[in-house]
Amino acid sequence: MKEKLIDLLKTYLELFPEEQERQQILLKYLETATDEELTDWNNFNGHLVAGGFIYAISEKKFLVLYHKDLKMYLYPGGHIDKDDKTTLEAALREIKEETSLEDLTQLTLENDPLLPIDIDTHIIPYNEYRNLPEHYHFETRYLFTTPTTENVSIDENESSTYKWIDINELEQDPNYGKIVSKIKRLIK
Repeated sequence: MKEKLIDLLKTYLELFPEEQERQQILLKYLETATDEELTDWNNFNGHLVAGGFIYAISEKKFLVLYHKDLKMYLYPGGHIDKDDKTTLEAALREIKEETSLEDLTQLTLENDPLLPIDIDTHIIPYNEYRNLPEHYHFETRYLFTTPTTENVSIDENESSTYKWIDINELEQDPNYGKIVSKIKRLIK
């Protein structure tokens, strides 16, 4: 997985050279991390996660789930498992587990389904309930469409509710401001 991720990041940075500085933490992490550490949830230097923005074409809205531990609305996604062959495979697995949605069409950059529309590094705060220390998540983000807002069934172990929001609300969320311009280009 490590070599695939390094190649993916190189291709991503060719498309988005302005993100060189933004990707420095991930690049440094990849220099020293082993394949096993990348997917080890107990590696508190950081580990890989993957997710996907879901856009309902008929309603022109995005799906967000209220995450019980983080106490905020997020797009579906989660930890990459050691059995996942690619970050895309992990994102699709997580989306299905968290939403039950299967009728998805991926919107891609450069016609490469493995290339995420965004790669983000963010800090996950201390989790009091699970007694987990603060750590990095290195996340590949994909974009999918679904025909309608129907047929969502959330995993209530992880999320307490969900809602569909428009692009303006997504854009005003400080967690997603950087990615909205990429999303707008792809959903036209």
